[in-house]
Amino acid sequence: PDFIIVDGAEGGTGAAPLEFADHIGTPLTEGLITVHNALVGAGLRDHIKIGASGKIATGTDLVKRMIQGADYGNAARAMMFAVGCIQAQRCHTNTCPVGVTTQDPRRARALDVHDKAARVQRLQHATVTSALQIMASMGVTHPTELHPHMLRRRIDPQTVRSYDVLHDWLTPGQLLTEPPPDWAADWKTADPDHFTI
Repeated sequence: PDFIIVDGAEGGTGAAPLEFADHIGTPLTEGLITVHNALVGAGLRDHIKIGASGKIATGTDLVKRMIQGADYGNAARAMMFAVGCIQAQRCHTNTCPVGVTTQDPRRARALDVHDKAARVQRLQHATVTSALQIMASMGVTHPTELHPHMLRRRIDPQTVRSYDVLHDWLTPGQLLTEPPPDWAADWKTADPDHFTI
Protein backbone atom coordinates (compact mmCIF):
# COMPACT_ATOMS: atom_id res chain seq x y z
CA PRO A 1 0.00 0.00 0.00
CA ASP A 2 0.99 3.64 -0.44
CA PHE A 3 -0.56 4.63 2.89
CA ILE A 4 -2.30 3.24 5.96
CA ILE A 5 -4.85 5.17 8.02
CA VAL A 6 -4.88 4.42 11.75
CA ASP A 7 -8.24 5.41 13.20
CA GLY A 8 -8.56 5.56 16.98
CA ALA A 9 -11.55 5.07 19.21
CA GLU A 10 -11.37 8.66 20.53
CA GLY A 11 -14.14 9.75 18.27
CA GLY A 12 -14.78 10.72 14.73
CA THR A 13 -17.75 11.94 12.80
CA GLY A 14 -20.31 10.46 15.17
CA ALA A 15 -21.64 8.38 12.27
CA ALA A 16 -21.32 5.07 14.10
CA PRO A 17 -24.17 3.70 16.17
CA LEU A 18 -23.80 4.91 19.78
CA GLU A 19 -22.91 1.50 21.25
CA PHE A 20 -20.07 1.13 18.73
CA ALA A 21 -18.72 4.59 19.53
CA ASP A 22 -18.89 3.97 23.27
CA HIS A 23 -17.51 0.44 23.50
CA ILE A 24 -15.56 -0.67 20.42
CA GLY A 25 -12.06 0.33 19.41
CA THR A 26 -8.72 1.17 20.97
CA PRO A 27 -6.97 4.51 21.50
CA LEU A 28 -5.18 6.09 18.55
CA THR A 29 -1.85 6.44 20.40
CA GLU A 30 -1.36 2.69 20.84
CA GLY A 31 -2.51 1.84 17.33
CA LEU A 32 -0.42 4.55 15.72
CA ILE A 33 2.77 3.58 17.54
CA THR A 34 2.17 -0.11 16.76
CA VAL A 35 1.65 0.49 13.03
CA HIS A 36 4.65 2.83 12.83
CA ASN A 37 6.85 0.29 14.65
CA ALA A 38 5.62 -2.61 12.51
CA LEU A 39 6.50 -0.74 9.32
CA VAL A 40 9.89 0.38 10.68
CA GLY A 41 10.65 -3.12 11.97
CA ALA A 42 9.72 -4.66 8.61
CA GLY A 43 11.86 -2.13 6.74
CA LEU A 44 8.84 -0.61 4.98
CA ARG A 45 8.38 2.71 6.77
CA ASP A 46 10.14 4.76 4.09
CA HIS A 47 7.72 3.39 1.46
CA ILE A 48 4.38 3.66 3.26
CA LYS A 49 2.83 6.83 4.67
CA ILE A 50 0.75 6.74 7.85
CA GLY A 51 -2.33 8.87 8.38
CA ALA A 52 -3.79 9.38 11.86
CA SER A 53 -7.47 9.84 12.52
CA GLY A 54 -9.22 10.02 15.88
CA LYS A 55 -10.25 13.36 17.34
CA ILE A 56 -7.65 15.45 15.51
CA ALA A 57 -8.97 19.00 15.57
CA THR A 58 -6.12 21.36 16.45
CA GLY A 59 -2.51 22.07 15.57
CA THR A 60 -1.49 20.49 18.87
CA ASP A 61 -3.31 17.27 17.95
CA LEU A 62 -1.56 17.19 14.59
CA VAL A 63 1.95 17.75 15.99
CA LYS A 64 1.38 15.15 18.73
CA ARG A 65 0.30 12.52 16.20
CA MET A 66 3.26 13.26 13.92
CA ILE A 67 5.60 12.77 16.88
CA GLN A 68 3.93 9.39 17.49
CA GLY A 69 4.62 8.27 13.91
CA ALA A 70 2.01 9.78 11.58
CA ASP A 71 2.89 11.56 8.36
CA TYR A 72 -0.41 13.44 8.32
CA GLY A 73 -3.71 13.66 10.13
CA ASN A 74 -7.34 13.38 9.11
CA ALA A 75 -9.83 15.64 10.84
CA ALA A 76 -13.37 14.29 10.72
CA ARG A 77 -15.36 15.79 13.56
CA ALA A 78 -13.81 19.26 13.33
CA MET A 79 -14.51 19.39 9.61
CA MET A 80 -18.06 18.16 10.17
CA PHE A 81 -18.62 21.04 12.60
CA ALA A 82 -17.21 23.48 10.04
CA VAL A 83 -19.70 22.13 7.49
CA GLY A 84 -22.55 22.62 9.94
CA CYS A 85 -22.94 19.36 11.87
CA ILE A 86 -24.97 19.72 15.06
CA GLN A 87 -24.23 16.18 16.34
CA ALA A 88 -27.78 14.93 16.00
CA GLN A 89 -26.21 11.43 16.00
CA ARG A 90 -28.44 10.27 13.18
CA CYS A 91 -25.70 9.97 10.53
CA HIS A 92 -26.25 6.25 10.05
CA THR A 93 -30.01 6.73 9.51
CA ASN A 94 -29.86 9.00 6.43
CA THR A 95 -32.05 11.53 8.29
CA CYS A 96 -29.48 14.21 9.19
CA PRO A 97 -31.53 17.32 10.01
CA VAL A 98 -28.90 19.74 8.63
CA GLY A 99 -28.08 17.78 5.47
CA VAL A 100 -24.45 16.98 6.29
CA THR A 101 -24.69 13.17 6.26
CA THR A 102 -27.54 12.28 3.98
CA GLN A 103 -28.19 11.15 0.45
CA ASP A 104 -31.71 12.59 0.62
CA PRO A 105 -31.79 15.51 -1.87
CA ARG A 106 -34.47 17.32 0.15
CA ARG A 107 -32.37 17.24 3.34
CA ALA A 108 -29.14 18.03 1.47
CA ARG A 109 -30.62 21.38 0.35
CA ALA A 110 -29.92 22.63 3.89
CA LEU A 111 -26.21 22.91 3.01
CA ASP A 112 -24.96 26.19 1.55
CA VAL A 113 -21.91 24.80 -0.27
CA HIS A 114 -20.31 28.19 -0.96
CA ASP A 115 -20.52 29.26 2.69
CA LYS A 116 -19.47 25.89 4.10
CA ALA A 117 -16.50 25.58 1.72
CA ALA A 118 -15.13 28.88 3.03
CA ARG A 119 -15.59 27.73 6.63
CA VAL A 120 -13.76 24.45 5.97
CA GLN A 121 -10.92 26.32 4.26
CA ARG A 122 -10.55 28.71 7.21
CA LEU A 123 -10.48 25.81 9.70
CA GLN A 124 -7.84 23.95 7.67
CA HIS A 125 -5.70 27.08 7.35
CA ALA A 126 -5.95 27.86 11.07
CA THR A 127 -5.09 24.27 12.05
CA VAL A 128 -2.02 24.09 9.80
CA THR A 129 -0.88 27.56 10.91
CA SER A 130 -1.20 26.50 14.55
CA ALA A 131 0.80 23.29 13.92
CA LEU A 132 3.55 25.27 12.18
CA GLN A 133 3.71 27.76 15.08
CA ILE A 134 3.99 24.93 17.60
CA MET A 135 6.74 23.27 15.57
CA ALA A 136 8.59 26.59 15.29
CA SER A 137 8.40 27.06 19.07
CA MET A 138 10.00 23.62 19.40
CA GLY A 139 12.84 24.66 17.09
CA VAL A 140 11.60 22.40 14.30
CA THR A 141 11.36 23.52 10.68
CA HIS A 142 10.02 20.28 9.13
CA PRO A 143 7.83 17.42 10.41
CA THR A 144 10.68 14.93 9.87
CA GLU A 145 12.49 16.69 12.73
CA LEU A 146 9.78 15.69 15.24
CA HIS A 147 10.86 12.82 17.51
CA PRO A 148 9.34 10.90 20.47
CA HIS A 149 11.58 12.60 23.05
CA MET A 150 9.73 15.86 22.28
CA LEU A 151 6.39 14.58 23.61
CA ARG A 152 5.90 14.03 27.32
CA ARG A 153 3.20 12.39 29.39
CA ARG A 154 2.44 12.73 33.09
CA ILE A 155 2.22 9.22 34.51
CA ASP A 156 1.53 10.21 38.13
CA PRO A 157 1.38 13.49 40.10
CA GLN A 158 5.18 13.75 40.37
CA THR A 159 6.45 11.91 37.28
CA VAL A 160 6.67 12.97 33.65
CA ARG A 161 8.24 10.77 30.98
CA SER A 162 8.93 11.32 27.29
CA TYR A 163 7.48 9.01 24.66
CA ASP A 164 10.94 7.72 23.74
CA VAL A 165 11.13 6.25 27.27
CA LEU A 166 7.48 5.20 27.64
CA HIS A 167 7.36 3.19 24.40
CA ASP A 168 9.72 0.83 22.59
CA TRP A 169 10.74 2.09 19.16
CA LEU A 170 11.96 -0.52 16.70
CA THR A 171 14.93 0.02 14.43
CA PRO A 172 14.68 -0.40 10.63
CA GLY A 173 14.46 -4.09 9.73
CA GLN A 174 14.53 -5.27 13.35
CA LEU A 175 11.53 -7.59 12.90
CA LEU A 176 13.32 -9.29 10.00
CA THR A 177 16.49 -10.03 11.96
CA GLU A 178 15.75 -10.26 15.68
CA PRO A 179 12.21 -9.36 16.83
CA PRO A 180 12.09 -7.98 20.38
CA PRO A 181 10.42 -10.26 22.97
CA ASP A 182 7.16 -8.26 22.96
CA TRP A 183 6.85 -8.77 19.20
CA ALA A 184 8.39 -12.23 18.73
CA ALA A 185 5.35 -14.48 19.25
CA ASP A 186 3.04 -12.38 17.07
CA TRP A 187 5.71 -11.94 14.40
CA LYS A 188 6.36 -15.70 14.29
CA THR A 189 2.67 -16.47 13.66
CA ALA A 190 2.16 -13.62 11.18
CA ASP A 191 1.21 -14.82 7.71
CA PRO A 192 0.58 -12.49 4.77
CA ASP A 193 -1.90 -15.00 3.28
CA HIS A 194 -4.09 -15.51 6.36
CA PHE A 195 -5.72 -13.26 8.94
CA THR A 196 -5.82 -14.83 12.38
CA ILE A 197 -6.83 -13.53 15.78
